[in-house]
Amino acid sequence: MADRSRTLLNMQKTSRLRRNNFIASFLAVTLICCGAMTGCPDEVPDGHAKDSLLYVLQPDAVSIDTLKSAAFIYLILEPSRDGTAAAEFTADEIGQIKHGARCKKTILAYLSIGEAEQVRDYWNDAWVDAQGTPVNGGAPPWLGPRNPDFQDNFKVRYWDPAWQALLFGQSSGPGITPLDRIIDAGFDGVYLDIIDAYEFWSEEIQPPELSRMEARSRMIDLIASIATYARVTRGAADFLVFPQNASEIILDSGGILDSETDRYFSSVNGIGQEDLFYDELSRQDETFTTAVISNLNEFILRDKIVLVTDYIVSTSNGEASANDPRAFDFVQRSRAAGYIPYAAVQDRELSIVQKMKMDDGWSFDQPTACE
Repeated sequence: MADRSRTLLNMQKTSRLRRNNFIASFLAVTLICCGAMTGCPDEVPDGHAKDSLLYVLQPDAVSIDTLKSAAFIYLILEPSRDGTAAAEFTADEIGQIKHGARCKKTILAYLSIGEAEQVRDYWNDAWVDAQGTPVNGGAPPWLGPRNPDFQDNFKVRYWDPAWQALLFGQSSGPGITPLDRIIDAGFDGVYLDIIDAYEFWSEEIQPPELSRMEARSRMIDLIASIATYARVTRGAADFLVFPQNASEIILDSGGILDSETDRYFSSVNGIGQEDLFYDELSRQDETFTTAVISNLNEFILRDKIVLVTDYIVSTSNGEASANDPRAFDFVQRSRAAGYIPYAAVQDRELSIVQKMKMDDGWSFDQPTACE
């Protein structure tokens, strides 16, 4: 069973959550805050990273000034306010956000690589009919079926070179593709969504088009190609790559780490995981939590960063008195495991900078520092 939410861009973004049958499985903004107000120490007294995480999916709901002044270190940002290239953040704006607070932010850009979105500039309405079915002979071969839960999103055969060319590295040069524009705007890396598309083509669609091992390997190929393109072809040597969810991709079909695991880890700098300890206001299924933690701990062992977002603040009552025990439990369990937590609002819209202060009745501060 895998959980993941992603951006649905339709002038107003909403979060999405889907479950599938494999068990160890912005605007998006994710931010990580460091240590003390006078600096950015690596550890807290218990020996774990003193970082905090913020995830915002609606850039039109959060001003540049708010992002500039937000006291966080890592920021995962949907690079466009409405999904189009014309509404993307400029290099000047990214610079302002990066240097606006006491601690410099590292900014990652959201990029969906497993589904196509109708609001993106690469989309052609002639590809699908009025019912959203790809037109035979009119749609590109890489275009798959509509996602029934998100009507503006379509599965893609992510291994197809033509699809990948829309994402990065077209011969027409820098600034043309989403990844090129992300690099040109000064983002420090990418936050890749719909990694679990490999499960769709190997397990969910009937009959499957690929075996799980083939689909997994091809997804790792794509992630590695994105990393290589940014770091080598474009010369951004320290460019960061974070997949979202699908932690079970590190395992082969028998649940074993293999050479593909090593290849995957050589390309990524960390992972973002949702709904790890809580399924909104209820405790997550313990079998799921245990399986995913087993995968996430392999990231920790390999010195990768683990970002965790649980949607545990009540939509109807966001006061500390109604949410603090649950939020405190989530934050403590995450930090004890070496993960960087963000306690988000239950509605999954991720449209605010969710602060929590001990002065307001919370048992912890979110963010923890750099203010």
